[in-house]
Amino acid sequence: MTAKLDPAESVDHRTRVGLERRRKMRLRLIESAFVVFSEKSVDLSQIDDVIAQAGVARGTFYNYFRTNEELLSAVGETLSNELISLIEETVGEIEDPVEILATGLRLFLRTARMYPKYARFMWRAGLNANSAGHLVYTYLPKHILGCVQRGDFKVKDPVITLELLLGMMLAAMHAMSTLSVANDMPEEAVRHALMAFGVAEARISTLIALPLPEISLPRDSLLVKTAGQD
Repeated sequence: MTAKLDPAESVDHRTRVGLERRRKMRLRLIESAFVVFSEKSVDLSQIDDVIAQAGVARGTFYNYFRTNEELLSAVGETLSNELISLIEETVGEIEDPVEILATGLRLFLRTARMYPKYARFMWRAGLNANSAGHLVYTYLPKHILGCVQRGDFKVKDPVITLELLLGMMLAAMHAMSTLSVANDMPEEAVRHALMAFGVAEARISTLIALPLPEISLPRDSLLVKTAGQD
């Protein structure tokens, strides 16, 4: 006797299939947008190139993203969050907030240097690539606040400090993508950022000389798949 499929289970299965199809299409559009934006520009005129790269109809694209800004945020969030999550796991055992920042920022910039397409996209998109769901706004504020509370950062406003730090990071990625810079550029960028917020130079020198822990992005990482070395 053939078992009958519960109608509720059938509906649930169709829902899951539909959601998975949407997830894959959204990721396909994000991957295509990253390829276009990292090689050309991030302005609205490139939407046609994104659609062509993805091989979809214009209507399909606008079912997922209504504006260029929305697309930029999705690309930046998807690419960066997997890296930031990995970095946070790596520095999770460190107790000193200044060491956490120094190590995390070095890891971020070192990885960006390994993936120049990613660095190019980030500085071209600027803060437009940082949406509310971007993990930089989850982790950096608490690390900055820890530095302020311990007296390591001589700043009045942690929010402004966060924005200044993000600007410095974008400037460092711009330099690494467009100029011939020394191999220790990530360390020197972190040195000057921490100096700007009041950390003693001798302490910074000690922190940026520490061996960096190794991080390894998974092979199916969007960053690895789409932002390989030039």
